[in-house]
Amino acid sequence: MKKDILVINGNCLSMQNNAQYDWIAVKNDMIVDVGYGEDYKKHLGKNQTLLDAKGATVLPGFIDSHFHVVQAAINSISVDLSQAKSFDDIGDLIVQASKTSPDKVVRGIRLDEQKLKENRMPDRTVLDLYCKDIPVFINSVEYQKSVLNTYALLYYKIPFTLEGIEFDENQVPTGIITHSANALLRENILRNIPNGKRLDAVKSFSKTLIEKGITTINAMEGGRLYSDKDADFIYEYGTQFPIDMVLFYQTMDILKVREMNLKRIGGCFYLDGTFRARTSALSFPYSDSPGNRGGLNYTQEELNEFVLDCYINKLQLALYTIGDRAIEQAITAHEYALNKTGNAGLRHRLEHVELPTAGHLRRAKELGLVFSMSPAYEYIWGGPDKLYKDRLGEHYQRTNPFREIIDEGVVVCGGSDCDVTPADPMLGIHAAVNHPVEKHRVELYEAIRMFTVNGAYAIFEEDKKGTLEIGKQADLVILDQDIFKTEREKIKDIGVKATIKRGELLWSAYNIK
Repeated sequence: MKKDILVINGNCLSMQNNAQYDWIAVKNDMIVDVGYGEDYKKHLGKNQTLLDAKGATVLPGFIDSHFHVVQAAINSISVDLSQAKSFDDIGDLIVQASKTSPDKVVRGIRLDEQKLKENRMPDRTVLDLYCKDIPVFINSVEYQKSVLNTYALLYYKIPFTLEGIEFDENQVPTGIITHSANALLRENILRNIPNGKRLDAVKSFSKTLIEKGITTINAMEGGRLYSDKDADFIYEYGTQFPIDMVLFYQTMDILKVREMNLKRIGGCFYLDGTFRARTSALSFPYSDSPGNRGGLNYTQEELNEFVLDCYINKLQLALYTIGDRAIEQAITAHEYALNKTGNAGLRHRLEHVELPTAGHLRRAKELGLVFSMSPAYEYIWGGPDKLYKDRLGEHYQRTNPFREIIDEGVVVCGGSDCDVTPADPMLGIHAAVNHPVEKHRVELYEAIRMFTVNGAYAIFEEDKKGTLEIGKQADLVILDQDIFKTEREKIKDIGVKATIKRGELLWSAYNIK
């Protein structure tokens, strides 16, 4: 029998109309009462878990609005190269992994070439120095590049005629793969992962999410750079996990999505690429690649037709847009579709939306678009001395203008894009509050809304989650301190003391007898 839960002595933020309470009573899977002072005593009982917040902040359970759950789970059991600073560091980790599992593929993830003293990606000849007897497959941090050793290059049989196969001066493949070839390579590899391995990996990985206070994720699965098997897996098994997984199927197959009775489509539906790979569609040249403005993956006519079909079928659509040209293309397509159908109120989303103009914001507001953004990008790559400055020059000062977006009245929900960045809502909140360009910073309360009430709104679930109110689903997170008394530069260091999902204490640092 599930115990009732009583949270006392907290700064319990409803996230609705600035309401704040001292305690919250939970019965079964619902919030049944809230109040002040010692009025909680009327709820004391035997079959109950009493949690004393001791003045710490209590919030609605965090909603991560952009998450590649299967990919992140599989990556959690792969070789993490994020801290590698040289080819030798990479080699040491590869050798260690090959000794641990001598008959299996070595898969490395999160390789950031900007951190390497060699300032470039290793090629197959470099990887061969450390491991040449089994396949070695390495992904860059944002999945836009892969590197194979010679064994893997032959093992995976990627056609050398595809776009994205890099050749040396002798027209021999280097093992560095991008664009279409990279997408095909990743899809082939991910397709061959058995669902049993997916299930084990996601179950294990879910524990780390719970410890970060995450109770709902928007699972962006399938499509380019991923595998439709991931989306089908979440569709079939998603309810078996302790947190809610809302599936965004990254496909253009509207008929399949309708047959699955899904209400939404898209996610990382790539209109363009990334700043790192210099493939985001910009209105200006990359600072470190003169003449290159990136590119769009669809013509305006192609996108108009697809977006129109989504409007006709009343499917909520999420489009991946990074550069300002991609954002322009997406907004134009939505304007076209809305004019043709008049179907408003579907809360269509733009994912990431890193370089919007003031004009984009006004038009997005008129269309009712939701911006699903990843604030941690700014913490990791923003500012005058990091990747965005290298790629964009002085245009780095325009990225992720949270303040201006919110002031225009566009709803912003927050996500991690895990595992491109860590699954950590506190880091996202910290990043929004401490944007390296001061004029883009938001207030702490606004940043929290991105990962709570706005996240619920963005998936049409504001009637049951996202706020702490009587009658709402009991998704709560207790922090280990009062977030409003924490220095803004230290918000990212705040921990989670307990996570409650539908009235069940999933994780706790309390000493509960």
